[in-house]
Amino acid sequence: MLTTLKNHKSIVMLSAALFTITVLFSGIYTFNGINAQSLEKLTINFNTLTFGPSTSNPLNQVYSLVDYQIKDLSLLGTTINGEMKVYAPNGTLIKTSAYSNGFTPTDESGTVQFRTAIPDQSLTNVLVNVTFTDLNRTQPISNTISSGVAVTP
Repeated sequence: MLTTLKNHKSIVMLSAALFTITVLFSGIYTFNGINAQSLEKLTINFNTLTFGPSTSNPLNQVYSLVDYQIKDLSLLGTTINGEMKVYAPNGTLIKTSAYSNGFTPTDESGTVQFRTAIPDQSLTNVLVNVTFTDLNRTQPISNTISSGVAVTP
């Protein structure tokens, strides 16, 4: 009987420990999720995304129009930046494009253009990621959008 009581006590203690650990990890995950969400001061999505011949040089170019919606109105009238990263199908970063002096949103919503020439003319498709950042491009302030795009003649 004493052995059975010890086994029950051990099972209860183990269950309590597992419950406590589960609650702690779940709380940490929720807390981190809240922090990540609060960094998004605006949301973005692709309006237009193309990959094809440039009108100004013989290289193919990636061209995107990105729509934004400001969630943190303190961004209005401040200079921010954004990056468009272009990857080869194997995941290799080919090119990063950004504004040299940033841009200044003046409305709660709008559209920003990114464009870059791709030196490797053998590529027929690429992956494009865009994120808006602080002016120095060190801190993301938006969600990251991603899409594959194939060459169009």
